[in-house]
Amino acid sequence: MSDCLDPDAPPSAKLVVKVLEYADQPLTQGQLSERTRLSPRTVRSSMKRLKDDGVVEERVYIPDARKQIYVLADPVRECLQSGAEGVEAV
Repeated sequence: MSDCLDPDAPPSAKLVVKVLEYADQPLTQGQLSERTRLSPRTVRSSMKRLKDDGVVEERVYIPDARKQIYVLADPVRECLQSGAEGVEAV
């Protein structure tokens, strides 16, 4: 995972990335807060940093347009998957 993310990223941002990596669908900030057990403020701060770094993409949440959903950017997802395949091959 360290090859795919900024090494100076805080642990909370790395946790958010891990949760998004294993999620089977895009997640809202509220869902990320529940799954990570981080405060909403910490998740919001992590998401801002991850969006600025191009790690996550923000999309409109169709059932409630006031909310956004988040997914990993394709290059990051591919990087994480290639790292996992390398570990499994060993």
